[in-house]
Amino acid sequence: MLRRLGPAFFLGSVLLCGACKKSEDPAPTTPPAPRPTAEPTATFTLSLLQDAPASGCTWIRQDTTGARKAVATVDAPCEQVDLAWSADGKQGVLVDRGHGATAPRAWKVDFESDQGPLPFSLPAEGHTDSVGFDAQGHTVALVSQLEGLTRKAERGEEFFVVEGRRLPVPETEGSAGLAHAYRREGEQWRRVESVATVYETEDAPGTTVLATATQLVSSTSGQDPEVPTATELSEGSEDAVRLDAVVKDKGHTEFGTWVSLETHGGPLYAWRAARELPVLMPPLRWELGDRLAEPESLSLSPTSVVELRVRGSLLLVTSDHGARIYDTRTKKRIAHLDGVHDARFWPKPRTVTAAIPSGTSAAQ
Repeated sequence: MLRRLGPAFFLGSVLLCGACKKSEDPAPTTPPAPRPTAEPTATFTLSLLQDAPASGCTWIRQDTTGARKAVATVDAPCEQVDLAWSADGKQGVLVDRGHGATAPRAWKVDFESDQGPLPFSLPAEGHTDSVGFDAQGHTVALVSQLEGLTRKAERGEEFFVVEGRRLPVPETEGSAGLAHAYRREGEQWRRVESVATVYETEDAPGTTVLATATQLVSSTSGQDPEVPTATELSEGSEDAVRLDAVVKDKGHTEFGTWVSLETHGGPLYAWRAARELPVLMPPLRWELGDRLAEPESLSLSPTSVVELRVRGSLLLVTSDHGARIYDTRTKKRIAHLDGVHDARFWPKPRTVTAAIPSGTSAAQ
């Protein structure tokens, strides 16, 4: 007797075959995760000074590729030259600080038109210690004065007389004098601030007491915001003991202490020599894997005085006649320069809203 196969049989067969087919299909593959790409090395622009023939000095701008552009050449030794930039990055000033009987001199440069260097006179009164720019782009000079002062006494109090105003003489160690701020208007200088101050001691404030001094922008004679703070490591601290164990011979006998400076890639350790004005020197060390190591191909004399600057992930190590640039993330040296002075990062244009005092005198 024949049995007929019903619809249920055929439906089950179809489902079974479908399941078999699915089991034969390859399992979907997960695409491999993309490899992390290394961060590109940061770009930079440097300001350099380089000796020129006949005891001159050339101001140079150099970019990441090594391309250089001569900004200006002046007849002054590079060791005596200070620089300043306007906040908008369009103008610059070179100042020969002078030496002995040689009075200071100054030149202005227009970066956009490549005009310059154009010499300009400095205030006739006193000694010009520094020249820079205020927030509005005016040229400003800070002047110290120790001679030709009007000094009087009344009821046991001594004071300087400036334009009819009394400025009490500071009662502290050192040589009392005046500090002036001048602003250049057209071809003339106008005095905008005068303060009684002290000179000729190790910690004498000099012209830094001027309110104008704190409001100048981008000057090699002023405070550099890209210089990291050096934190002293106390004797016997874990880091100091570790450094002493690694560095058996510093290469010099300068008395001082280890300091730590923060970078994008962790601390950098340096030796701070306790001179009249403390300075940083080799040895330099930072963490490389699980050990303390000198920055790659540093190649500096152990007796060199160094300056350190940090911009983002970049570290700039500057000595008297050379500079090294490192990527602090990879701890690799990415550039080196020899035969240059006062290398530093070229300031970025910025907006500054502060205004300098106008026609003020203050006592200190």
